[in-house]
Amino acid sequence: MTNTSTGKANADERRLLTPAEVAAKLGVTENALAIWRYYRRGPNFFKLGRAVRYDALEVEQFKEDNAQICRHDIRNLRRR
Repeated sequence: MTNTSTGKANADERRLLTPAEVAAKLGVTENALAIWRYYRRGPNFFKLGRAVRYDALEVEQFKEDNAQICRHDIRNLRRR
């Protein structure tokens, strides 16, 4: 909940993302996320009843942990 005196969100609350939001952030389809869930790949998720949700912080961490630089970019970085 939001603390009315400070206007800041409680630290226990985290932003929950839908599969559509996560798919857009990661540049994949919702179907790809479903396949990742089935094979236990991709960002961690949990279910609230039938609804699948992702923690926004974990999605960002997943993006950072799985970022790759293509070889062309590495060569350009070395020249600097």
